Amino acid sequence: MKVSEAIRSRRSVRKFQDRRIPRDVLEELVDYARLAPSGMNKQPLEFVIVDKPDLERKIFDYTSWAGAVDWNPGPEERPRAYVFILVNEGVKPVTADYDVGLAAGNICLGAVDTGLGSCILGALEYESIETLLGIPGDHRLDLAVGLGYPDQEVVLEDGTPEIDYWLDKEGVFHVPKRPSENIIHFNGWDD
Repeated sequence: MKVSEAIRSRRSVRKFQDRRIPRDVLEELVDYARLAPSGMNKQPLEFVIVDKPDLERKIFDYTSWAGAVDWNPGPEERPRAYVFILVNEGVKPVTADYDVGLAAGNICLGAVDTGLGSCILGALEYESIETLLGIPGDHRLDLAVGLGYPDQEVVLEDGTPEIDYWLDKEGVFHVPKRPSENIIHFNGWDD
């Protein structure tokens, strides 16, 4: 798959098939994250993969889904794995927030290439998850990526910044995106 295809087809998936993800696929996705750029090459990121069904179910209770619509995935529709992205504060990271975003992006693009869907999660009960996973005090949980085989259609359409995504009667997520001509400025703001 070409990178341009992965970028255009990668969407936040919120409904997944009840199907396990092979561990080697999860390891490969984290390897893509490991290879993402890092400010001053400090490489402050570490990762916790959760793929045990009982732990995955507990984790779900500490996450929030689809905040713009009144909907949550049911027990058989939830992610079948999570990748938690941690920042090791002991290495004195210089661009940790950017590093996390780049790593999460690589995971999501790699997921598309393997037939998986992904959803970046920042609405987390951080302390509860850190306790459940035994995260050491010098590491900070930053983001999570929920993963699974998609079980929903997500479509892009032109929109405005005021339009949230929405779910139609058939269960299709509609994701408005601002048109390129409204956000690109060449050689300054007014040119």
